[in-house]
Amino acid sequence: MTDVALEAHDDVTRVRLSSWQSRLAGYEVSVYLVRGMMIDSGFPSAAPDVVRLARERAVTGALITHHHEDHSGGAAALAAAGIALAIPPVVEAVVRAAAHVPLYRRVVWGTPSPLGSVTRAAATPGLELLPAPGHASDHHVVWDAERRTLFAGDLFLGVKVRVAHPEEDPRLLVQTLRRFAALEPVRVFDAHRGTVPNPAAALRLKADWIDELIANVDARIARGWSDQAIRRELLGREPFSSYVSRGEYGKTNFIAAIRQSAPASR
Repeated sequence: MTDVALEAHDDVTRVRLSSWQSRLAGYEVSVYLVRGMMIDSGFPSAAPDVVRLARERAVTGALITHHHEDHSGGAAALAAAGIALAIPPVVEAVVRAAAHVPLYRRVVWGTPSPLGSVTRAAATPGLELLPAPGHASDHHVVWDAERRTLFAGDLFLGVKVRVAHPEEDPRLLVQTLRRFAALEPVRVFDAHRGTVPNPAAALRLKADWIDELIANVDARIARGWSDQAIRRELLGREPFSSYVSRGEYGKTNFIAAIRQSAPASR
């Protein structure tokens, strides 16, 4: 059963979604309602509640930021209910491919349903889906220029995030963070943390921290260190999530991603 909690932030409603499985893992995720639209679609097991909420609030469409199942997991149910989707082609391609989701993520979020036919959402004045790669190659954010509000998906998550999925690109993420910090948003809504205090400064702090980490990792790579040795020195022990996920979500991935994205290896 999904726990649904609503928070009002002036013109924005934050919808916090969690289940006992996600709370046990220490996670929840939010979708946002603004200008008659829903941003992201929650996780698969929350889909019935997301559809009900969309109908109750007369949502005209949903914008999907990226393919991870805690963000796109309700997209198929929304589409089947006649809710139009604004889903970038690169995101839609991954969602339609229905790649295998690791067991631990299926336990936490549920198993995504295949995406069927989609009604395309008309452009919503004031809301732009903009590419924001780094966390994932298909990651997007939603920018409201008039209100200088950034719906950041998983762009932020926190300043000193030390774990990563294998697909992440920390060097590219730094560029993306600086690009959106330069817009000087007055509000940033994070998909997991909610409102971000001092948002532009927070985005820059995260970029600075990753830049410093990259420099330290590169120096040790040049001296022949292994990923595991660098991780122990700079980031400490692997978290519980690394063992549960069989290494799919852990600190060593962060180091490996920095090594993989080094200019000399491209």
